[in-house]
Amino acid sequence: MSLRWTKVVLNISIVIVNFNSGPFLRAALDLVQSRRRDYELIVVDNCSSDGSADFLYHRESIRLVQLGQNLGFGTAANAGAADAKGDFLLFLNPDAFVGEDTPERMAAYLTGDPKRGLCGAFLLDLRGCEQPGSRRRDPTLLRSCGKTLNSFIPCPKLPTFDAHQEMLPATPMFVQAVSGACMMVKRSAHLDIGGFDEGYFLHFEDLDYCRRVRQKGWMVGFLPDAPVFHFQGVSGGVNDRFLLRQKQLGLRRYLDKFGYQGAAHKTFRGMALNVLSATATAMFRLSGKVKPRRLAETERRSDAVHILTGEVLAGKHPVVLVFGARSDVGDSLCARLNALGLVTACVSRSTGDVRSTPRTVTVEPDLLLRNRRGARLDIVAVVSVCPIWELSRFEGFLSDIRKDNQPWVVLSSTSVVTKLDSKRQEESGIAAKLRQGEAWVSTHRNAVVGPTVIVRPTLIYGGIRNRNINRIKAITLFARIKINLRFARGLRSPVHCDDLAQWMAGFLGNELNATNNPLQGLHCVDLSGSETLSFRDMVSRAQNASGTIGLRLGFGRAVTRLCFLLICWIPFMREVPRDFLGRLESDFLFSNKDAIALKEGKFRRFYP
Repeated sequence: MSLRWTKVVLNISIVIVNFNSGPFLRAALDLVQSRRRDYELIVVDNCSSDGSADFLYHRESIRLVQLGQNLGFGTAANAGAADAKGDFLLFLNPDAFVGEDTPERMAAYLTGDPKRGLCGAFLLDLRGCEQPGSRRRDPTLLRSCGKTLNSFIPCPKLPTFDAHQEMLPATPMFVQAVSGACMMVKRSAHLDIGGFDEGYFLHFEDLDYCRRVRQKGWMVGFLPDAPVFHFQGVSGGVNDRFLLRQKQLGLRRYLDKFGYQGAAHKTFRGMALNVLSATATAMFRLSGKVKPRRLAETERRSDAVHILTGEVLAGKHPVVLVFGARSDVGDSLCARLNALGLVTACVSRSTGDVRSTPRTVTVEPDLLLRNRRGARLDIVAVVSVCPIWELSRFEGFLSDIRKDNQPWVVLSSTSVVTKLDSKRQEESGIAAKLRQGEAWVSTHRNAVVGPTVIVRPTLIYGGIRNRNINRIKAITLFARIKINLRFARGLRSPVHCDDLAQWMAGFLGNELNATNNPLQGLHCVDLSGSETLSFRDMVSRAQNASGTIGLRLGFGRAVTRLCFLLICWIPFMREVPRDFLGRLESDFLFSNKDAIALKEGKFRRFYP
């Protein structure tokens, strides 16, 4: 930390307005204090009824200001600011998780130019996506209509006062307004405008505040390298209908205050706002019955999971970064890593499809791509079970987090060998992509001190997503026919997804705990199951696992070839390669010797 930052830190007062925030207030304060900075911390409790601020009676390092009734955000924030002694006032929500050095970056930005009066943090949700309030324009009647309709109509996008969908700037930029969830203001600017307008109860008071700061000649900035992870809407005892009403009242007050003041303008504005309020209320009632999937998934998660996610995103806990967790191997892998006491951060756009465990969080790929300047994950290991060629998309982020003795385990496939000479272009293309992905991993990790293991499993089975085995079971169950492919004597050693996950997790656990002579360099290993059997026997066991007693039919090579020519016209069977029959007669066996040399493991017999 620079000398200038140390001087700035001593003058930062953090003001948090609390109302029934449950365990989030303690978590947010614990995170701030874990940074071991000399902040002045002030909590203004708006007459909470859930006891969320009671623990502060025993924390002398935090000043508690209790109000006799809930007077709204602006009034409470002014009370906290009046009690503060710092030159910089950071207004922070109780469900906001501050990134490392975010307050210092904000204070340093404000000291860089005497005209800078206020700045806002890079506001991200608990999936790593930029929140709409992160950077804003001044609200107008047209923009307010656009924001209301955009909330319920996916497209087309209408003009709004949110600017989060614009390209993220590489450096701090001037904006018209930021969010009150995390904004810092110079004390002199706060006093210059007389603080928050206490006529607002909730919503729009931050937009009003920013506008008056600018009217006094100060500049408002947005900092893309000062992240804060915001849950949003944590206050208990406040229903959505009440919040909607406060938004409508706040918007009306804002536009009446800053809009055109002529009688005709006021009349038209009032009529338009009445129509807008009625439309928003009707859409709200409809949306309450049919909630978006992601919103429903978020609401189902417990406070403890939300808090862990916020802390992980802010860099409080070391994590294993997992690509491809939305898979059978990923399900088992996260559970195994959690059992070792490791927190896993899974990269996926589908939060609900990643198996939920107490120590697993899910982040959007956008956090590692578009929003990577705000990423603060403390990554101790990287595991990839997604297609290996997808990793190069995240090259920028993976370069940012690269450090010595950070083990990598990357899943490839023996298809890099078995499908290289396939007659089907798609099959040979997959082999080429696998080689390309392995080459990228090798190049990217070339100069790193620490182990990199590329794992090439043979046929993977098990789990609920195994398409081929599930398809065999479904056809057997539906047709009541069990087919014996007499010629399919090619040998395989299929590996169960849980055995593969156990080996990978065990290897990572050993490397992370290694103190003497940790593994170094790039290693490429094959991984197979403990049983070798023919493709014919594999199909037979899969059919028997369906639990169906049906007619048994035996097919030779010629009849099977004719059948495949016919069924290739069925849409979901068109992906069967033309050289499929020849592959059924070929052996694809690989040795576990190199893998066992790195980490011993037990692999089960084939049972689908």
